[in-house]
Amino acid sequence: MKKKPAGLIQLLSDFFSIYLPTVRGVSPNTITSYQYAFQLLFEFMSEADGLPPEKVTFGNLAGGTVTRFLNWLETSRGCSVRTRNQRRAAIVSFAKYAMKKAFNESITFSSETIDIPKKRTPKYNTIKYFSKEEVGILLKLPDVRKKIGQRDVVLLSVLYSSGARAQEICDLTVNDISFGKQTVLRLFGKGCKGRSVTIPDNCAHLLKRYLESRNLVVTDKESRSRHVFSSQTHEKTPISCVEEIVKKYVKQAKKVTQNNTAIQATHHTVLGIPLLSICWNVVFRFL
Repeated sequence: MKKKPAGLIQLLSDFFSIYLPTVRGVSPNTITSYQYAFQLLFEFMSEADGLPPEKVTFGNLAGGTVTRFLNWLETSRGCSVRTRNQRRAAIVSFAKYAMKKAFNESITFSSETIDIPKKRTPKYNTIKYFSKEEVGILLKLPDVRKKIGQRDVVLLSVLYSSGARAQEICDLTVNDISFGKQTVLRLFGKGCKGRSVTIPDNCAHLLKRYLESRNLVVTDKESRSRHVFSSQTHEKTPISCVEEIVKKYVKQAKKVTQNNTAIQATHHTVLGIPLLSICWNVVFRFL
């Protein structure tokens, strides 16, 4: 009796649990990135076509669906060309795998996807960054009277102070923090490559108070493996949560900065005190 070919969902499961880690030997961060690409793809199909993830087939992915998804990333989610290309790479990798495992079922989807060209990144692309004034506004937006607001303001502060990537923030554990005269964070990025980053004293103090509020102690063996930032449903904050946190407050900040008075009042220093110190001190009162 001929064996029935595996469906899309089963192949995706094997792709993530067997092929990528065992056959290809890719890093956990790469697997997480690839998984997030498909999470977004399923989110797009649910939003655009009304299809829940468990109902999606290879047929649904054909007919220009992947191209529409990549365009959606740029137009609706505001993703950069670089991010678009990263999501494309994840889907192309799976398409090649699917062709080997279920050729007849996946051929249309796979051939279409593999033929989608990598979009060229503008050569002279202006680097976007937050000014000190803009960060000051962002740090004052979370409602630090609530636990989730306390988490958000610490997360934003650590992001700004360390220059960490979203994935590095998600992976940060208590064991990766060394408090002292200088507070150092050990961050692990693509390919599990580690780097050490020193953060300012104000941010370090805020981070330490936040850990104490969660009963996480650097010297405690049980606390060391715990992730610094968690979501309402996960012990480890997913990348999507970090992205939504940043987008949420950037959107709110844009409304605030539309008021010229708010902009004029936001100087580098107020009465000789650094702006970020004022923002952090406001937070301390509620931690």
